[in-house]
Parts: sequence; C-alpha cells; structure tokens
Amino acid sequence: MNDDLASLNNCKILIVDDKAENLELLTGFLEAQGYEVAFATSGKEAINIATIFLPHLILLDVMMPGIDGFETCRRLKSLDKVKDVPVIFVTGKAELSDIVEAFNVGAVDYVTKPIRQEELLARVSTHLQLQALINLRDELISTLRDKTLELEKLSKLKEQQLEASQQFSHLGELVGELTHELGTPLSVISTAITHLDDKQRELNQKVQQQTLAKSDLQAFIDNSAQSYDIVLSNLSNAMNLINSFKHIVVGEFSGAITEFNLLDYLYDIQRVLHPKLKRLPHEVQITCPTALQITSDAGALSQILINLINNALIHAFSQSTAGHIYIDVSHQNQQITLSIKDDGRGMDTDRLNKIFDKYFSTRIGQGGSGLGLYIVKNLVEKSLQGHIEVSSQIGKGTHFCITLPQHMAVHEQS
Repeated sequence: MNDDLASLNNCKILIVDDKAENLELLTGFLEAQGYEVAFATSGKEAINIATIFLPHLILLDVMMPGIDGFETCRRLKSLDKVKDVPVIFVTGKAELSDIVEAFNVGAVDYVTKPIRQEELLARVSTHLQLQALINLRDELISTLRDKTLELEKLSKLKEQQLEASQQFSHLGELVGELTHELGTPLSVISTAITHLDDKQRELNQKVQQQTLAKSDLQAFIDNSAQSYDIVLSNLSNAMNLINSFKHIVVGEFSGAITEFNLLDYLYDIQRVLHPKLKRLPHEVQITCPTALQITSDAGALSQILINLINNALIHAFSQSTAGHIYIDVSHQNQQITLSIKDDGRGMDTDRLNKIFDKYFSTRIGQGGSGLGLYIVKNLVEKSLQGHIEVSSQIGKGTHFCITLPQHMAVHEQS
C-alpha cells in the first residue's frame, strides 16, 4: 500500500450486514490489508456506530431487519458527521432497479454477492483513494480560503499583499479541478484490472479441469492486451495531468528564469485547464512553432495566459454560444509575439480604455476584484519586460497582443 497515490494507512471501514458469516468474511479480507474494521448488524445500529466510529468508508447490505440498506444510506447522508463518507453497497440484489436506487440514495459503488476478494479490495482502495484526494482538495481550498479571509481582516496592510494573493488566486481552483479529474482514470484502471482478474480465474479453472482450448488461451491473451492498453492509457493521462500541473505551479512560485520549449509549455497550460474547459462549449486552439525555445520567467507567463483565458471564459461568451480562444505565437528578430484572441461579444470603447485600470471590473460584488488584468499588465511589463496591447469590437471579440523583447533569447533547435 506504500505505492498508493494517497496514504490509506489507518483507514477505518464500517461493515453493515445481518449475516455473521458475511461480517466474518469481509472483516478477514479488510484486516489483512491493514484496515481498522467495525461492524453493525442493522441499519439503526450502523447509524449509531458510524457517528462514533467515523469511518472512512461504509460497506452496506440492502436486505436487513428493520430499516433496509437504502433507508440507512439516506439517513447517513442526512447526518453532518458522516454525510461525506462514501458508501458501497455489498448485496445479493442485482436487479437494475436496485442498482439505480443505490446511486439515487448516495452510494458511490455497488458490488454483488457472492463476494470476490480481489474485486472488493480494488473497489475499496479506489474509493478510499478518491476520498483522500477530495479531502486533500478541501484542505487546500480551505487553507487558501483562510488566507484570503486573513488578508481581508488585515485590510490596512500594503496593497502589494493583496495583489500577491490575487496573483495566485487561480491555484485553488486548479487544485480542485485536478483532484476531481483524476477520479475518472483511477476508476477505469480499477475496472480494467478487475475484468482481467475475472478472465484469469476463468482460464485457471479450465486449466484445472483440463478443458482449456487454444481459442480460450487466445481470447485471454487478447483480453489481457486490451486491459493493459486501457490501464497504461489512463495511467499516462493521469501522469500527464499531474506533471503539467507540477510544471505550472512550481514555475509560478519559483519566479526563476529558465529555458523551455514554448509549445510544450502552452500545452501544459491547456492540459491543466482541460477539466474546466471540458464542462464548457468553448475551445482553446494553439498555434506555435514546434522548436521555439525561450528563456523567461515561466511562472509569470503561465499566470498571464491562464488569467487571459479565464477572463475570456467569464466575459467573452454567452452561455448558449460555443466560443473559441486562439493563441498564436510568432517570432522575429529575437522577439516573440503572443496573440490571444477570442470570437466573443467584444466590448465598447469606454470599457476598453479602462480594462487595465486597477480595481476596474464589470463584476464588482460578484467575485470580481478588478485586479486580474491590472496584474497581467504588471507581469508583462515588469516580470517579462514586454508590452501588452488590447483591441476589441462589439460582436467580433477581443484581441490581446503581447510582445516580449530580445532579452528572451529566442532560438530554434537544430
């Protein structure tokens, strides 16, 4: 268990089942993996124990004396102390209506009896991992929120502190999006491994019974190849997302001047914004020379681009419109030009003339601080020693043009 993405040491699991043999079987499986286990034999007992034991996960039967598993789950989800604890139904009821009802009352998974040890442990581990990541996300967001509240209380401090906190405000959202996005590949990996385990046991049974045919072996090989492809693909997606996030966040906090491939870095930014973009009808399209290397403050550059993309997502498009954000890069005579253009609603001259003013916002009172584009301009001019211009027309979108001077040391790879 040391290889888990999040530590599962000392995790507590509550088993709810009215059959002693099931409790004994599940307890044996879980305690062998190092989990701390408690059990209950009825729904009412489970509710009482859960509020005292405070488990990290609950395994719940459906058919029990008194209130059934569905009602037990409903009541658990109404209690503040345990409402966020993931519930997995472990039951002999396999009708589609039962499965649908389980998810309707708040379950995260549904395992049918007879219990298969490997499948159950894989599902338990997956949902404990997901819950640990969600808790980590909540802790990080809570920490960021506490820092923001602290800055609000200390309003007499220098404005530089407020600007610094706003400069990194997008990181809380990125952390939340990252942990949520990782849930999908982890679930797919768990399902693929469980499927492969089923096929392996079927093959082993035929070997023991001396009924194994060549076609059976070929089918198992094909299934194995497909399962491994699924696992590797989803693992690669998860690692790419984590690596992109790491590159962006480390760069933003380090403030270091480094050499990097600009196209790869733009793809890192696009990748960390993908969880947000996939919920919207809008697209970000990147055009940049493949081998373009620059030496710059990568953290400042990512803050600028993420801020401009988020600004377009918030202001440029109506909810019913599928918009586009185009990032085009060109370079000439040791200068690079980044064009960030959208095809949204645009803005009038009055707003355009105030867009970089400190505290100017069309969303004051709705979460807008008026510092976003003011910070962007400062980062371009002070951190990158560049220049930024903006143009816009009503109904034709907005265009930001950033020019970075010769000190960026642009060159092509051979």
